[in-house]
Amino acid sequence: MTMKTMLFPTAPAADDPDKRYWWISVALWPITGVITGTPPLVAKLTAPQRKKRAEAADLRTRQEELAAKAAKAAEDAFQEKLQGESDAAKRAAMIEARQAAQVAARQVQQEQAKASSKAFRSKLGDQAGAAALMLVVGGPLIWSLARPWIPIAAELVAAAWWLAALIHAPTPADMAATMAAAARRQQRSAAEQSEESEDDQEELDDDQADEDDSAPAPQPLTLAELATTIEHMVAIRATKDGGAGNLLLSEALATLQHLGHYPGADSREFGAAVRAAGMPPADKSIGVVIQGERKVSTGWSAAHLQDLLGRTPVLPPLRAVDHTPAQAA
Repeated sequence: MTMKTMLFPTAPAADDPDKRYWWISVALWPITGVITGTPPLVAKLTAPQRKKRAEAADLRTRQEELAAKAAKAAEDAFQEKLQGESDAAKRAAMIEARQAAQVAARQVQQEQAKASSKAFRSKLGDQAGAAALMLVVGGPLIWSLARPWIPIAAELVAAAWWLAALIHAPTPADMAATMAAAARRQQRSAAEQSEESEDDQEELDDDQADEDDSAPAPQPLTLAELATTIEHMVAIRATKDGGAGNLLLSEALATLQHLGHYPGADSREFGAAVRAAGMPPADKSIGVVIQGERKVSTGWSAAHLQDLLGRTPVLPPLRAVDHTPAQAA
């Protein structure tokens, strides 16, 4: 594209029946050219800064991902070490030490942030003071010397900006092509979203139909089945937390609701059900570590069930498998 075609509108075709609109566009081009050319010019001038900001944002995202992975690995290692410790007192001491280390790390981060903010404010204050001193001392002299040149400089800047905007102004053909491409992208995006919605709805309908056909509705638990289930849950938990067998009432309710039992029930309604089954929770709250966070609430423990049942909670029976060799016919 030559300088002439960028600075002025494209000449009309020789067989154009009406050329007056072209003359109107030529007359208005000093204004319309600046209006349409300013956004591309601004985008071109700010492209390096936007690229630097995007690279900095990508770097921060990568650093956050690596920090999250490191934190997760450390948490998994701590949980594995905690599960391998059989002494309840040592496990509590390990948890307290971990929490104290986390608090200390947060305090160090806060102190570093305060020091950085203080240094930034001090540097900003020094720069502001130097600028104020320069304005007070050299301001009148600079103004007296530069005052005659300010209008000329402003006119030159405005003329340079006007010329650059005209150079970067898109032609009517370019604008039409851009609008057509945007319309095609919008239509393609709408079509893809419609197809995805239809596919998701079909998958949901298929899954629902499969569940309706193959998965019968779970039968409600009897009081004896509920008591046995709570005992098995506590016994299974005891194999994982060093024999404590701490189980929260909310955990048991969530597990049973996942299996289709007690739909819509809350902790109070489920608590009434387990009390009716002869499995009341312990009088004292118990603590359970869930995903690295210690939660204390109502529940059961192996010691509580042993006092309640008069025996140690038993694990659920395993299905018997016949391993004897088959006899030859």
